[in-house]
Amino acid sequence: MIFTDESKIEIARTSRRSFRMSGQPAPRHPKPKHPYSVLVWAGISKRGPTNIVIFNGIMDSGFYQEKILKESLKPFIQQKFPNGHRFMQDNDPKHTSRSTKLFMEEQGINWWATPAESPDLNPIENLWHELKHYICTTVKPSCKDELVQGIQEFWNTVTPEKCQRYIAHLHKVIPKVIEVNGAPSGY
Repeated sequence: MIFTDESKIEIARTSRRSFRMSGQPAPRHPKPKHPYSVLVWAGISKRGPTNIVIFNGIMDSGFYQEKILKESLKPFIQQKFPNGHRFMQDNDPKHTSRSTKLFMEEQGINWWATPAESPDLNPIENLWHELKHYICTTVKPSCKDELVQGIQEFWNTVTPEKCQRYIAHLHKVIPKVIEVNGAPSGY
């Protein structure tokens, strides 16, 4: 099983300082007017992570098919899953468009269709949280190049063992999702 998703990673720092009296709450800082941000796509499996794709702009079906599925996912499948796989993604329109479905069929990508309003059971979401925490607390980038470099440094730490831990979390989440009839599970 290969779990994939995309996420937006941004620099969310402000350069304002404030002074206050002891015991007073800290003032709220405004969000940066134009934060540096990039989009990332990647996947995890019990056999390890895919390459991470870092890009700007809007991902449409054509970009998704060529840059993501063909250039990143397909080589990963050939290397790690030569005897079969299951590919899981969310129901974003670019993932489920007629042309993307046809492309996946032609490329031999065994896509596992999920219901339209299914709960999010994708363990890579927890990895995105860890990546954003790493960027915010360790890298603390001040420019886009530092942000991209920090993302790549983090991705180099994603081992098959780390992927397996995130995927194993599903054993805890799935019974809860069943218990609440597909409503938010709190995980």
